[in-house]
Amino acid sequence: MSQSNINSKKSIIQNIKNFKIYLNERFPLGKNSFFVLIFTLSGYIYTELLYNSKIIKPILLKEISRASLLWDKEIDKVPIIWYKLLPLFIIIFMFFFQLRITDEFKDYEEDLKYRSYRPVQRGVISLKTLRKIGIATVIVQIILAHVINPKLIYFMLLVWVYMFLMTKEFFIKNWLTERILIYALSHVVIMIFITLVIVKGTGYILQDHFSETLYLSLEKYEKNIFIGLIPLFALNYLNGIVLEIGRKTRKNDEEEHGVQTYSKLWGRKKAVVVLSLLFVIEYFLVILGLAHTYKEYFFFGGLTLLLILVVSIYFMVKFLKKDLSGKIVETVSGLWIIFSSMCIGFLPYFVFSLIK
Repeated sequence: MSQSNINSKKSIIQNIKNFKIYLNERFPLGKNSFFVLIFTLSGYIYTELLYNSKIIKPILLKEISRASLLWDKEIDKVPIIWYKLLPLFIIIFMFFFQLRITDEFKDYEEDLKYRSYRPVQRGVISLKTLRKIGIATVIVQIILAHVINPKLIYFMLLVWVYMFLMTKEFFIKNWLTERILIYALSHVVIMIFITLVIVKGTGYILQDHFSETLYLSLEKYEKNIFIGLIPLFALNYLNGIVLEIGRKTRKNDEEEHGVQTYSKLWGRKKAVVVLSLLFVIEYFLVILGLAHTYKEYFFFGGLTLLLILVVSIYFMVKFLKKDLSGKIVETVSGLWIIFSSMCIGFLPYFVFSLIK
C-alpha cells in the first residue's frame, strides 16, 4: 500500500473520530434519537387517532354495507407501518441535526469569543465539513420522502426555507439579539413546520394503507381533523420554548460572561414561574387534544400528565429554595417535554393496546 493511500486512510479514520467527538459534545445520538422517536411517534399516533375518530369510523358507519366484509381490519387500531414510519423518523431526526449544524454557522463568531471550548471553535471539525454533512442529510431526506410520498417534499421545503431564515437571523440580527424572548419565539416557529411534516407524512401513509384495504381516499376529508390538530401544533411550539428557557435558566455561579440567559434577564424566580405556567398551559393543551380521541385516552393521559405536572413544579420550587444547579431545571424541562409529547398520543395508545 502506498504512503498516500495510508495517509488517506488515516485521514478518513481521524475525520470519523472527530465527527464522533462533535456528536458527543453537541448532538448526543442516544439522547436525541430517543427524543425524536417520542416526538415523531406521538405526532404520528395522535394524527392517526384523529383520522380514526373523525374520518375513518364515521365514513365506514355510513357505508357499512360496503365495508362490512372488511370489518375485521381493526379500524380502532393505529396501523404502525414500519417501513414508512422509519423513514419519517429519520427525516425528522435529520431536521434536528440540521438545526444543530445551522446553529454552528449562526453562532460561530459569538462562540469563538465566549465559548472557545466548543469543538468547531477549537478545530475538532470545520464549518466546511459540517456543510458537506448537512447537504448529505438533505439528499438522504429527499430519497426517504419518496418512500412515503414525493408530495412530502413540498412541506419539507417549508422547514428548509425557515431554517435558512433562522441562520440569517431573518436579516435583522442586531435587532433580534437585543430581544432574547422575541428571538426565541421567532426561532421556535420551526417546530410548527416540522410537526406539519409529521402530520402530512402520517396522512400520506394512511392514505396508501386505507386505499388498499378500505378503498377510502382521505385527502378530501382532512379538514375534519383540523381543529383536533391545533393542540398538537401548539404543544410542540410551546415545548420548543420550554426547551429554550429550561436550558438557559441557571443558578448565579453558573452564569457565563457574554452568554444571555433567562435567569440573567428575568431573574431565576421569574424564569421558573414562566416555565411552570408553560407546563400548566401545555397540560390543558394535552387534555384538549385527548378530548378529540377516545374517553379512556382522555382520562388516562390526563391523570398521568397531572402527576408529572405536580412533580415538575415541585422540583422547580426546590430549585429556587435550595439554590440547586440549573441542570435540575434543564432536566425537568426535558422530561416534561418527553412526557407531554407521550401523553397526547403514544402513551395512552400503547397502554390500551396492551390491555386489549
